[in-house]
Amino acid sequence: MGYQESWLYVQPQVCFSNLIRAYEKTARTDYYRTMGAEPMSVVILKRPFGEVPKGVKLLWVCGDRCFHTPVGVFNGNLKSPAKLCFIPVEQVLDPDDYRLKGIDLNSRAPSENAYMKRYSVKDYAEKIRNDRER
Repeated sequence: MGYQESWLYVQPQVCFSNLIRAYEKTARTDYYRTMGAEPMSVVILKRPFGEVPKGVKLLWVCGDRCFHTPVGVFNGNLKSPAKLCFIPVEQVLDPDDYRLKGIDLNSRAPSENAYMKRYSVKDYAEKIRNDRER
């Protein structure tokens, strides 16, 4: 098993909101407290990272590597025909990577640098929900 961090990349990107809805549905249960892998951050790339182009929205998923699957992350709550790709973070970033400078992965406050903008998933979901209600 073991701990893993991955970027969850969905194509087409218009389906990203499906990931957020599945996260919200799963978060309403105790699933993330007791199991597997939890989306912790939403990352919006300002520059390309390898084959991942700029402008892409990603979920930064943390937890047990055997749960880095759609069912493992969303407990079966994701209903989408979109293509999902889990990219291990170590394939695109080193722990001390300069592209993480200024990004606080442990805060609920958004953080940003020249390479990415990061939100907590909880706050991003709330922002999307508020935008929908307007």
